[in-house]
Amino acid sequence: MAQRVVVDGSQPRPQPGQLVHSRREIATFVNDVRQFSLYVQALQIYYDRVRTDVVSHWQIGGIHGQPYVDWNGTPSGGRGYCVHRTPLFPTWHRPYIVLFEQEVQKIAREIAAAYTHDRPAWEEAAAALRQPYWGWDNIATVVPPLQVTTSPTVNIVKAHSPTPVSVPNPFLTYAYPAGANSVFSPPFNIWPRTTRHPDASGNSQPALLRAALEAVGPQIVNNTQRLMSITTWDAFTLGSAGTTGLEGIHDTIHVQTGGQNGNMAFVPVAAFDPIFYLHHAQVDRVIDLWYSRHRVWTANTDDLLPFRRTQTAYWKSPEIIDNSGVFNYSYGGIVNVQSESGEGAAVDEQSAASMGTNLEWSVRVECKEYEIGGSFSVYVFMSNEVPSNQAEWLFHPTFAGTFDVFANPHPEECANCSAHADETIKGFIHINKKYLERSKKATLDPAVVIPYLKEHISWAVVKANGEVADIHKFSSLKVTVICMPLTLTDGAHYPVEGHPKIYPEITRGRVGGSELE
Repeated sequence: MAQRVVVDGSQPRPQPGQLVHSRREIATFVNDVRQFSLYVQALQIYYDRVRTDVVSHWQIGGIHGQPYVDWNGTPSGGRGYCVHRTPLFPTWHRPYIVLFEQEVQKIAREIAAAYTHDRPAWEEAAAALRQPYWGWDNIATVVPPLQVTTSPTVNIVKAHSPTPVSVPNPFLTYAYPAGANSVFSPPFNIWPRTTRHPDASGNSQPALLRAALEAVGPQIVNNTQRLMSITTWDAFTLGSAGTTGLEGIHDTIHVQTGGQNGNMAFVPVAAFDPIFYLHHAQVDRVIDLWYSRHRVWTANTDDLLPFRRTQTAYWKSPEIIDNSGVFNYSYGGIVNVQSESGEGAAVDEQSAASMGTNLEWSVRVECKEYEIGGSFSVYVFMSNEVPSNQAEWLFHPTFAGTFDVFANPHPEECANCSAHADETIKGFIHINKKYLERSKKATLDPAVVIPYLKEHISWAVVKANGEVADIHKFSSLKVTVICMPLTLTDGAHYPVEGHPKIYPEITRGRVGGSELE
């Protein structure tokens, strides 16, 4: 029997009493000369592995979607291992990122052993190397550093000289093995490498990427903080009665990072983009933060295919709660989440929100995930009509937020997607700040808010290929305004959700508006 790849984390394992090494935020990581130099070199070697190698980037990236082939001897029936829109979404991605991490770190240790200057320090740096994360829960780091988004080259120190040298930047893109991408759908079968916000020729446009992330950054940060109010696993993953779940926040990052026809916005090819692993390391960090607060985990014991614990057994969700003990990585220090205003609220301090009960107004968006074909965004504006220039929507003064859906354009190719094809999903755009800014009102009282919103709310839908969808043909779309009471008690870190009040009259009678409830 062939030896199979086992997911067990970075090496060496710590001795008793030793600390487990931490994953670091990417903006900090790029300033560590040794770890950054090792990671950049290791990433390029990893990319260059032949595509028949089970631990090549071509094969590991393909676990997430196309080309829908069995990985590491685990049958998939040719329809993938997808667990999106299920309570296994958080736990399935944990061993996936560990697999990537352990392969890159293994290469980094081999590189460090060849250094001819200060070798012990380089070997120590390699032993401590863990996958960096992209801290999109903090307004200061919601846009990654230039080394991740923009710089065509980076400076590193190589094995035979302490003098820095310039090398191509492997954070920007991954070039597919020659001809391998012919199995993809257009345009990815034509473009030879991964892209973000590409132009018509498939060239990434980093300025558009950074602008998009800056525009949706406050929403991402605020939604992440609101996530901490949720106390059950399923609601944490898929959303509560009043706020978007972890997978929905994750979707916004995917769709806005990929942009029109970019890899990250398309489920089958997203995991080939190097930024995918920075993003999902952060998703994992938010899981760690939420679990440390609530001590709640899924009881589901399904195998997390195709990630092996041993040669004959697969990991299960209850076995991977302790990331430090099981997979040899941690998240050091206090995790900091931000309020919508950008004012930090560390998790070991009481929330900056006012004590007592406060009203949170939100636009709830509901729809069927696969109705319009692939990923899409519902844009909400605090105006009586949608702005005419689509290119300006994210940056328009009336822009209130997006509900982004990271959906497979060909759900029939994916077993899990097919199983959930007829289900309704939901997300929330919290609008207190935009309402107060645009209305010039000083109250969130329903008697004042409702008349204003009736005259100042609109929405539109854009597909991931840039096409504006005809919402007359989007029959499952339902946009409703709700008001959620949030109660913060003395000594609590986060407010508790009450029972939302639904105001269908605000959007009733509009295309895609609310129905009677």
